Amino acid sequence: MTIDELRQLLNPLDASPTECDGMTRLCHTQLFRHNIPHQVYRGSCRVDTQLIPLHFWIDLMEGLEGWRVDYRLGMWIRDNKLDVPHGVFNLASFSQIHYQGEAIEMPPLPESLFQVLMLAPNSP
Repeated sequence: MTIDELRQLLNPLDASPTECDGMTRLCHTQLFRHNIPHQVYRGSCRVDTQLIPLHFWIDLMEGLEGWRVDYRLGMWIRDNKLDVPHGVFNLASFSQIHYQGEAIEMPPLPESLFQVLMLAPNSP
């Protein structure tokens, strides 16, 4: 699968009203369903002088090393002038971003919970 195809697969999830843990669960579930090798991480992230003490993200594997999935980093950064990655990106392009964490096991979401997390706040 190409990076563009991965973005087409995951970008629709960005509409979910979730923070980094929920969004990571949605992306992990979608990647799992499509047999795309990846690893979920929990840790912290520093952007310039701002520290996010608890954050979740995904690293892609097997031919896609160096590519990261993080749709929620920007929601924690207060400085609009900082260049913060969003979505599926090559980590080497963002030298001011420093992730530190550990790989964790995360079961994929059951379909019913996946659908609940995708509901917009005012959906029927």
